[in-house]
Amino acid sequence: MKTFAIIAFCIVACSAGVVEHQPCGGAGQVREVRIENCQGPIAHMVVGTPYPSEADIIPADAAAELRLKISTVFMGQTVVIIDSTLPNSSVVPDSQYTIRWSITPSSLLVGNTAPVSAEVFNEATQALMLCGRVTVSVTAA
Repeated sequence: MKTFAIIAFCIVACSAGVVEHQPCGGAGQVREVRIENCQGPIAHMVVGTPYPSEADIIPADAAAELRLKISTVFMGQTVVIIDSTLPNSSVVPDSQYTIRWSITPSSLLVGNTAPVSAEVFNEATQALMLCGRVTVSVTAA
C-alpha cells in the first residue's frame, strides 16, 4: 500500500510542471505556478483539455476570504475565464499557501499566444492582494 501511494504521488507531482511567471500587481508574492503537462516559459495547451493548475502564494495582508480571477487579453479585450471565491481561504500575512484551479482552453485562442493572469483579491475589500502572469499558447486538438 505504501508503494502505491508513493507511485501515485510521483505521477501526480511529476505531471505538474513549473511554468515561468511574472508579477502583475499587489503587495503579496506568487512564488511558483504549476500547470499539468506544461513547463518552461510558455504553457502549451490543447483546446478542450483540462489543465489542473496551482500556485504557491504569500499574501502581504490578512483576509477572511479570497477571490481568484483568471483572465487573458485577446484582441485588446480582457476575457475573464474564472472569477470565483475560494472556499476556506482565510489567510494571514507572510505565510505560504497553495491555491488550485483547473483551466480548459476554448477555441477562442487557437493558434495564438496570450498572457493569462491569476489575480487574488481580498473578497471583503476587493483589494488586489497579488497577481502572477504566465504565457499560454493554444493549439487545436
